[in-house]
Amino acid sequence: MNPVRVAIAVARKDLKSEWRTRELVPALAQFVVLALLIGNFGFQVDTHNASAIAPGILWLALVFAGLVAFGRTFAAEREQASLEAMLMTPASPVAIFAGKAMAATVLLVLCEVVLLPALTLFFGTPLSGDVVAAVLLATVGMAALGVLFAAIVARVRARELLLPLLTLPLWIPFIVAGGQAVQSAMGLPGSYQEAMGLLLDFDILFVVLTSLAARFVLDE
Repeated sequence: MNPVRVAIAVARKDLKSEWRTRELVPALAQFVVLALLIGNFGFQVDTHNASAIAPGILWLALVFAGLVAFGRTFAAEREQASLEAMLMTPASPVAIFAGKAMAATVLLVLCEVVLLPALTLFFGTPLSGDVVAAVLLATVGMAALGVLFAAIVARVRARELLLPLLTLPLWIPFIVAGGQAVQSAMGLPGSYQEAMGLLLDFDILFVVLTSLAARFVLDE
């Protein structure tokens, strides 16, 4: 079977399921807006310090939204015990993993469609193409890692606890480089091109590693 078609079919299935239920994206959108509200009222934000505070609030909201989104990646298969049936087909485990990662990435991007304009509204920071590019580039690598660890803990009772413990340490490079890129895009000192180069390197590294590991994780 064509791996690309399999990945697209898996991603389409997950996105159609979310479209029918409309459970995850509205909940994530409400969560990020509340996180920004708390950050806005929790700090003394003004025109002088908004660009220094906003990137931290942005990545904090994005990290926790990602944990929720990726934690639900294998929820339907776990509840319906359908993952084994998918693996018994001629479809490659790597293609199934890629489809899951694509769907999770799309859902998180939809969340970011709410997050970034809300950040501008509450903190008065500019919403430039550089900020959007940095967030989207970090999302790719974070999605690959998040979906891989979601697959690892899918059959574990304490998966809600284990997923953050496994995922957060490996997300740190994306948070650091992404934070530097966003700060630079908002006018603070720092090299935007260098931070984006690091994000691209991390994306390539972790996408390759997770694709190699997916075959063994899903076959377990």
